[in-house]
Amino acid sequence: MAHPVKFHPAVQSFLKYLLAEKGYSELTIIEYERDLDLFHRYLIEHLEYRENEFTVNTLGVFEIREFLNDLVLINNNSPITRNRRRCSIRTFCKYLVANGYMDTNPTDMIDASKTEKRSEPVYMKLDDARKYLEAVEIYGKTNLERDLAIIKIFLYGGLRVSELVGLNLPEIDFDDCSIKFFGKGNKERYVPLHPDVIEAILNYLPSRSQVDSKNEDGRKALFRSTHGTRLGVRSIQLLVKKYAKLAGIKNSDKITPHKLRHTFATMLYQQTKDIRVLQDLLGHADISTTQIYTHTDKENRKSAIDEFPSI
Repeated sequence: MAHPVKFHPAVQSFLKYLLAEKGYSELTIIEYERDLDLFHRYLIEHLEYRENEFTVNTLGVFEIREFLNDLVLINNNSPITRNRRRCSIRTFCKYLVANGYMDTNPTDMIDASKTEKRSEPVYMKLDDARKYLEAVEIYGKTNLERDLAIIKIFLYGGLRVSELVGLNLPEIDFDDCSIKFFGKGNKERYVPLHPDVIEAILNYLPSRSQVDSKNEDGRKALFRSTHGTRLGVRSIQLLVKKYAKLAGIKNSDKITPHKLRHTFATMLYQQTKDIRVLQDLLGHADISTTQIYTHTDKENRKSAIDEFPSI
């Protein structure tokens, strides 16, 4: 028999479990919290649950399925978004069952949405990447050194935006030309740095030191805002898109930090053809995730056909 516990205390206990025992990053935990808060508001506003009066063991297949399906049918969320939120609720319910707060996991009865087959990643070609860096150098203004270091870490190192935001200055090994940090899933990652990246970081450090930090986190952070705090994900997303537009990159509105990571991965694979090295540098747990970068571009396909012998 499940032990009754109210929704909010159960969520807080779950989030602490993810942080302390599973070692999830703070950004990942924020995503779980947002998904569960959205589910809670749906229960209150649409299914007439009384706030803070119901216990989690009263939740079943009906409530969860209605919420997930309305995400698509009413809120126009994509199947991928529905599946991610289903995963959040599923993990939460699994935790509740393991700790005796729920008898069975109702999400076991709810299928994931079918999604389109994973397509080739969007990336910039070498000429566009060079135009992009030139745009940073031309339009960077007061944050030129900082922004150039950020973009070069993306293009030469392939970091996730959350990993770049979390970088601390002591994690840069200037003698070894590398960084060592804890990435997605709290796994330790070692990434060698190209000489151009090391030079960019060294050029940025004098202007970084001129920004006064108001807290310990800001003092540790490699990349600081003009207010002395750690530069946030949203700020980096905006500057990445800004320089894409200034560079005149085609489909510049689609250029994100993740697309810069795709650019690094695609160019590295085309250079080395070593998927294992690429997997390690990208921090992928499953090599099937890395295999999307083994595609060839249209020019290579056309050249292959042109060179095909006459039969």
